[in-house]
Amino acid sequence: MSQVPLQTLEGGTETPASWIDGKTPYVVSFWFVTCKYCLEEMDAISEVFEEWQAEKPFRFIAVCNDDTRSLAKAKALVRSRGWDGFHFSFDVNKELTRAMKVTSCPHLFLFDKNGKLVYTHQGYSPGDEDVLFQKIKELR
Repeated sequence: MSQVPLQTLEGGTETPASWIDGKTPYVVSFWFVTCKYCLEEMDAISEVFEEWQAEKPFRFIAVCNDDTRSLAKAKALVRSRGWDGFHFSFDVNKELTRAMKVTSCPHLFLFDKNGKLVYTHQGYSPGDEDVLFQKIKELR
């Protein structure tokens, strides 16, 4: 999983191994362009992201698993949505999606600062973001 190639918003490549910095926990959230609940989840987190960062810094990595046909639409959506502070990757070949056994979206994973999986959640209902932040705050 750690060496799966992903495309960045700028058109470069990265691997999930680059997300581990030994300092900051991170959330990996799988989404796609036409997923209403995915967009609601990211909007909800975006609204409180700056406030949360002040209390307990973490990184939010949004992995779009739309295929190459929807890539331009996904990138345009990201640029227009105002999700400041989020990091975006694109899993156009769905390799990471398969490796992490993501079967539906939104599906998020919380990793500690060393890359150990500590929490996962599938789906979205208002308030789920508060549960996520509580889990983040529990990390050392």
